Amino acid sequence: MAEWVQAEAHLKFLESNKNSQEIVIYGSPEYSFIYSMVVPEEILEPLDKTDLLGWSVNPYVSAASYVWGGGRDDVWVERGSSGVGSKVLAKGSHLIYGRTFEGWNGEDRDYFELSQEYAHLEGLHWRPEQRGYCRFDEQGDLKPVVSITKRNSKNEISLVTFDRLSIDSYLAASRQVLVRLFDFTLLDRSNFSSWGNGDETVINSSDALFYRQRIHGNAAYTRGVQIIKPKRPKSVIFSDMKGEFYSEKEKNHIGFIAYDWRNSRVREISTDPEDTVNYFEAENNDLPFELSPAFFKPEVLLKYKADKDKYTVGERDIHCRAAWYLEAFDVNEAGQVFAYICYLRRLPESELLHWKSYNEPPKAPISERAYTNDFEGQWVSYTDPLEDIKKICREWERKRYSWWKLKDDRLIENATVPHTASRDEWGESFLALTQLVNEGFVVKPLRELLRENSVTFDKQEGSLSLLEKLINLDESIEEPIRLSGLRTAQLIRTKAKGHSAKNDSEKLSMDALSEHETYGSHFRYICEIISDELEIIQSKLESY
Repeated sequence: MAEWVQAEAHLKFLESNKNSQEIVIYGSPEYSFIYSMVVPEEILEPLDKTDLLGWSVNPYVSAASYVWGGGRDDVWVERGSSGVGSKVLAKGSHLIYGRTFEGWNGEDRDYFELSQEYAHLEGLHWRPEQRGYCRFDEQGDLKPVVSITKRNSKNEISLVTFDRLSIDSYLAASRQVLVRLFDFTLLDRSNFSSWGNGDETVINSSDALFYRQRIHGNAAYTRGVQIIKPKRPKSVIFSDMKGEFYSEKEKNHIGFIAYDWRNSRVREISTDPEDTVNYFEAENNDLPFELSPAFFKPEVLLKYKADKDKYTVGERDIHCRAAWYLEAFDVNEAGQVFAYICYLRRLPESELLHWKSYNEPPKAPISERAYTNDFEGQWVSYTDPLEDIKKICREWERKRYSWWKLKDDRLIENATVPHTASRDEWGESFLALTQLVNEGFVVKPLRELLRENSVTFDKQEGSLSLLEKLINLDESIEEPIRLSGLRTAQLIRTKAKGHSAKNDSEKLSMDALSEHETYGSHFRYICEIISDELEIIQSKLESY
């Protein structure tokens, strides 16, 4: 007898895999079969090994079936796990369902569905490019939680794995255990004729692993059950789940140079909640307030502005998909970004380290807007000119003007003020601005309005030229109106972000800095002009 037919390597794999980061729920390589179900804990007490060893199940089952007959005239629905060969498993649930689209000949004819209960509880969604059910991790990156490999011409195995932490959370909260079923049929096919009349042996390795085995020469089958419980105590699992929900997951706390305004000094303040205090708990201690601001070089924001698919940088907040959210940051008169300790501590540790690398002592107090909003609890009448432009764009989209269309909702959020001395950021800001505003104008309706007013135009003229003809139709206008703001924005976009000569880009940027000192001030100046121009355009075109 060859030792390999006893499936010792297969059994060792089951034992090692139960503690792996990815646990096999279903696998069907040649000569082997693994499939897992979940069953309530109490059903396994006492443990009926004989019943479980009679299993007969695979993922290609139905969650429910129409049933009729048996002397009844109606039709009804039967749900649950039937035909599994075990009374215990009949009270369990499937985690995956194998589906076949009969009659369809494409590659996706066979596929796997995930239990809806599991998918909803774990917040999972199918992503074909990841070949799995995914969610965003704390960095906002896609994380496959359930990975699927389907057998095809290249793959000789169908495999479904679950993230161990994820399945443990589900098992603990639902008071269930994982029952993994396996069948390893190993033989030398060239010398195999039959199983003969040999005896079948039941081997009880433990209450967590037991199987039936039959050996006949160089052939054997090993068919059994493995019971898998969560690796960690339920109390630890529940604590982690609550911590993730309330953003209180254990992490290393970071110290930031910040202004301790309670004690009127600049000092390092940790994001550890034990090292700060709120206003209502400030008696009998001199801890800094959790609303102490930490200050940063403006380059701290470039990471978020550079990846608009992943991050959304608002006027005073940053969103990272469904992963994290930083509120109430702002920029002071010295151009420093600042954020409060109580909001920084909510960020993942990797983000805290990013902010730490740009941390510096304050060069000016927090902005007047932040003080009025965050400490006096009052609305600020001043609005950023870029926000005025966004407000107009939202109104235009709501009114459904034929001559302007918002091409993508994300364009509004993508437009941001440059805060650094980076020419690239300045150019990116004008690129985003023109994508939002300039590219929104629709040429065909503008031409129709000109025709209706008997105004000639060249077919090569773009939207800005057409708009200038329309807003200057009034004969009482002494000086023709020129859309200088929109044209300047388009010019900077072309020169700074296009393929123009380097000298052209440098001259534009130097002119901006010499007149306005910073790129941010220059950008806001152009936005003020554009905001006025948009109001003129709306007023004139509405009158037509």
